[in-house]
Amino acid sequence: MLKKRVFGTLMLRVVIAPALVVGLSACSSNRRPVGAGGGVYPPQQLGQFLRDTSPPRQSNDYIIAVGDRLDVVFFFDRDLSQKELLVRSDGRITLPYTGDVMAAGRTPMQLDTLLTRRFAEILKEPNLSVIVVKTTDPVVYVLGEVRDPGGYPFKRAVSLVQALALAGGLRDGAKSNHVLVIRRKGLQGIVGVEVNAKAIIQGEQVQNDFLLRDFDIV
Repeated sequence: MLKKRVFGTLMLRVVIAPALVVGLSACSSNRRPVGAGGGVYPPQQLGQFLRDTSPPRQSNDYIIAVGDRLDVVFFFDRDLSQKELLVRSDGRITLPYTGDVMAAGRTPMQLDTLLTRRFAEILKEPNLSVIVVKTTDPVVYVLGEVRDPGGYPFKRAVSLVQALALAGGLRDGAKSNHVLVIRRKGLQGIVGVEVNAKAIIQGEQVQNDFLLRDFDIV
């Protein structure tokens, strides 16, 4: 039931996810070059893709995700405080006077700084704090020529090949040497990389079985 619910919201969530897609690609001839607006890295640039999409943060900094619940607490203007704000499927929250604000993809401290700047336009020296009171499990999506496509929540780290296994494995005829991994880069960019999953499974390129991130889709 959970898998069906998650998969049903895929098209909305994929727009803002901190990380997006791992998909099976039938053809790589239409690959777009990597640029500011996105693109696909060739297989030999997997390492560069992973470096470029690594979040510029310490490993213990939490990244807000869709479905999280946030408290925004004003210490001296308590009537503005908001409890358990839902981070919607578009990645935004709504606050009085400031309207919609993008929360997904930011750390609580980054969102705190953004909201302080916004409320400084209407308050003198706003003093607020953003608290994550409820989190959601990270999700990877597995699409294409697999036996059971859908969204798969995970608590522990999951690799590309493990995600394929969660989806029941590849179908006969799937082009496993052309797996496309698409991931959000920051808040705006979307990039991808082509991976030879066949070589990983056969033990020839096991070092390329990298760990997926929240909202990657396989």
